[in-house]
Amino acid sequence: MSRHWHEATAAGPAPDQLPGPDLAVPSTPIRVLYADDNAEFASLVDATLGTEEGFEVVTSGSVETALEHLDGVDCVVSNLDGSTPDGDDLLAAVRDRDETLPFVLFTVKSLRDVPATTFDGLWTDYLEKNGLRSLELLGQRVRRLVAHQATTTTAQRGLAAAQAAQEGIVIVDPDGTVEFANTVYATRLGYDPDEIEGRPWQDCYTDAEADRIASSVLPTVADDWRWTGECVARRKDGDTVAVQARIVRLEDESLVIVHDGDAEQA
Repeated sequence: MSRHWHEATAAGPAPDQLPGPDLAVPSTPIRVLYADDNAEFASLVDATLGTEEGFEVVTSGSVETALEHLDGVDCVVSNLDGSTPDGDDLLAAVRDRDETLPFVLFTVKSLRDVPATTFDGLWTDYLEKNGLRSLELLGQRVRRLVAHQATTTTAQRGLAAAQAAQEGIVIVDPDGTVEFANTVYATRLGYDPDEIEGRPWQDCYTDAEADRIASSVLPTVADDWRWTGECVARRKDGDTVAVQARIVRLEDESLVIVHDGDAEQA
């Protein structure tokens, strides 16, 4: 699979990687585990987020008790302001059990005082603890991380389904680059999937067929969202094969190309 699909940033999720702030209230509550040895502030977080629609808050004062409540949690929020000596150990312990569980560092430390190695990828975020306004922002950060994880999980399941399909399937980025090719698509044309990913989709067709698809088929797909027909694919060894194909354009202008099989087999 192309690295684009699974690379994580080194400093937590960038704003353009997460859903916007106007998120719909989920049908089931977001279960938040809040870890802080400041009982008074923990109560404030519980009272604030706990009364907001869409959240269910469980508080903990130590790493040990936090880990006891980790099952079924959608997001962990932890105070790493230095008052909890083993506070940093909670993130490490959580990552040992679940590498993708959303985790928000909610701390009085400035970002420059938090080690860069703390941010282990897309699933760890940072928010400076600074009064009631920070509590409002905390709710937004939690919603965004949880929504992003749900979207990512759905996408991964879709890719897994595509990989398991009997049809050959490729997903083409809006710029025309193959982002994903399942094994069936690749092997029918004599490739390994990673030999196709990152290349223009046209490489898998004869020049004449690629021109025909670009000039005649894709405009139809743009209007009607779907095209079905026969086309001439080109194998890695240069041989050609007629295939039954379907092409669908998605809302972001990416394409899904499906080869149902050789034309004589369809």
